[in-house]
Amino acid sequence: MLYSAMSLQGVEVVSADGRALGRLIDAYANTGTDVVETLIIDTTGGDVKLIPAGTIQEYDTGARRLKLGLSVADVASAEVAAAGIPVMLPIPEDPNDAILHVVTKVTGFMVQAKDGPVGQAADFLVDSDGLVVRFLVVDTRDWLPGSDKLIPVTWVESVDWSRRRMYLKITQAKAKTCQRASAGSHMLDRG
Repeated sequence: MLYSAMSLQGVEVVSADGRALGRLIDAYANTGTDVVETLIIDTTGGDVKLIPAGTIQEYDTGARRLKLGLSVADVASAEVAAAGIPVMLPIPEDPNDAILHVVTKVTGFMVQAKDGPVGQAADFLVDSDGLVVRFLVVDTRDWLPGSDKLIPVTWVESVDWSRRRMYLKITQAKAKTCQRASAGSHMLDRG
């Protein structure tokens, strides 16, 4: 399943035994691997904690509940997020200079193909299999009315954080051929 990163914000997070832990604020993804590595959780105790994404056991879409394979004590002893939740975090000793970035913080960024603009970043789709960010959802209404497009994240060449722009490795013509995103969809079944 592919889940909208935006729709996951605010879901309830529970422990392995079903006890309330808090709400999901966002997640950090690795720019080198596109894998979601860390969950950012606003805990019931009032702290914002950084939790390894690999601890996810299941996501109940109907209940909007994310179950972790952790106890309440495990989460209580987890790392507290820095004040203000930094948009980017360096990955120590990464040979490719990859960083962790907050997944939803690039929404609203202008998306630019090799030969011109294609729209604005509206969302990301995260694959439940391996927690890999697979697609950038681009709102193309100013360029291609009536159609949001799914752009594979492997086609993103770079992100200019200061100018709030994402640059693609493809042309506008190639972007036009990308799969349409379903309006208002929070998940897609590839099955």
